[in-house]
Amino acid sequence: MASSGSVGAKAFKFPRQLPFDAPDYLLHLLAAISRYRDSALDQALSPIGLTVGRYRALNAIYIFQPCPMGELAEFIGVDRTSMTRTVDQLVGAALVERHTPSLDRRQVVLTATDAGKDLTLRARPIVFELNRRVLEGVSDTAQTAVIRVEQRMFANLALEPRAIERMLGFRRPSADG
Repeated sequence: MASSGSVGAKAFKFPRQLPFDAPDYLLHLLAAISRYRDSALDQALSPIGLTVGRYRALNAIYIFQPCPMGELAEFIGVDRTSMTRTVDQLVGAALVERHTPSLDRRQVVLTATDAGKDLTLRARPIVFELNRRVLEGVSDTAQTAVIRVEQRMFANLALEPRAIERMLGFRRPSADG
C-alpha cells in the first residue's frame, strides 16, 4: 500500500495554537480522522471485495463467534438496522452463516464460514498497514496516552457499566459483572 498520506504530514507545519477550543477541536479531529481513515480503508479493501463496514462486522464475527447479532452491533458501534443490512450482504456472499438457536427463536447468532475466515485473514494486513501509516511519527507512549484519553471519553458517554467493559475490552463482559 502506498504511503502517500504521510508525505503531506511531513511537509505540513503544524500550528502552535489550536484553531478553536481544545474540547471542540479534539472531537472535530477524531471525527475527521475516522472519516478519512474509513475512506482510505474502503479504497484499500475494495480489491478483495470488502468495505470498511463489512470488514468490521466480519472481523468481529470471526473473533467472537458464535456472535449474537445484538452483540455484534454493540461491538462495532453500529445501529441494528445498518448491521442487519451488512450481515445480509455477508450472508449473501457466503462469508457468514446466520443461525437461530432452538431455545430462543428471537436470537440471531452469526458464524464466519471458511471463506469468511480466509477473507478476514487476507484483510487484516491491509488494515494493519493503513493503521501503521495513520500512526506514523506517533510514539508508542503517545499512542497509549491517546488510548487512555479515548477510553475515558467513551466511559463518560456509556450508559451502562457492561457497555464500557464490552467496548473497552473488546470482549464479552464477565459473567459476574
